[in-house]
Amino acid sequence: MNLSLNYLASVFNSTLRYMTPILLVCLCAGVCSKARVFNIGLEGTLLMSAFFAFLTQYFTRNIVLAVLVGMITGMAGTFIIAFFIVKLNGEPMIVGMAVNKFAQGLTTFLLQMIFHTKGTVSDTSMKGLTKVTIPGIKDIPVIGTMFGNLTVVDYLAFALSIIMFIVMYRTVIGFRIRCIGINPEAASSLGIRVPTYQIISTTLSGSFIGLAGCLLSLGSVTMFMQNISAARGYVALAANNLCFGHPIGALASSALFGFTTALAQVLQNSALKQQLLNCIPYISTILAMAVFNYANARKRRK
Repeated sequence: MNLSLNYLASVFNSTLRYMTPILLVCLCAGVCSKARVFNIGLEGTLLMSAFFAFLTQYFTRNIVLAVLVGMITGMAGTFIIAFFIVKLNGEPMIVGMAVNKFAQGLTTFLLQMIFHTKGTVSDTSMKGLTKVTIPGIKDIPVIGTMFGNLTVVDYLAFALSIIMFIVMYRTVIGFRIRCIGINPEAASSLGIRVPTYQIISTTLSGSFIGLAGCLLSLGSVTMFMQNISAARGYVALAANNLCFGHPIGALASSALFGFTTALAQVLQNSALKQQLLNCIPYISTILAMAVFNYANARKRRK
């Protein structure tokens, strides 16, 4: 029984570690959707954040600077997307996909130019994000396993979901952002500078993507590999649709996708093919969106 409890505790721990990057990107997607900026460039922004955070840590060996660079990269990516959509009236789908393709090409090119490889770069001497040890919990058999090996950014992700709930639903700024998402013309008639709020809010939310990128390349392992984001940006976009952009709901929706990813890892020793296991998170995304759309259609009919 103890063995099974520890096994379940390890699955829970894996779920937490897999869900936090999705949660952070989902929070950014929530702000963008509330501000009426359709941001499909989350994937590319996440990829660039992970790369430049790793690159900074590789050359400077300063984890604080690496996290700052990752956050700035995320903010720069979302600013570019918001500027082209809001100021230049660009088509959101085209702008977002252009950023995704640009990020994929740029990281591959720089990986070849700097590290002379198109695969994986790692350095065992590099230090990643600091692991947080909660006093009195690590020695408890099951609880210690559940919350072990989590970084400071993992815990910060859960705190940010609560902070964003307070900002979006308990402050004037949050009210104005949500007002823009509901009816930008009405918000403008009330004196709200709609383009300014859209660009600033989406740009600042890009720092969440930067933190998610740091988790990918400097979290559990200190390495960068080509396409390390592995469609997490698209998964986070689906998670945001499931929770309607609500910060607390993002916890539940991202936990769903984190659990399916952990489940795929758990089933590696089974008779199932590895290719099928790799598809589990994405199959769950499709199924979740299908159920979501069916429920919405049924609700509209009623």
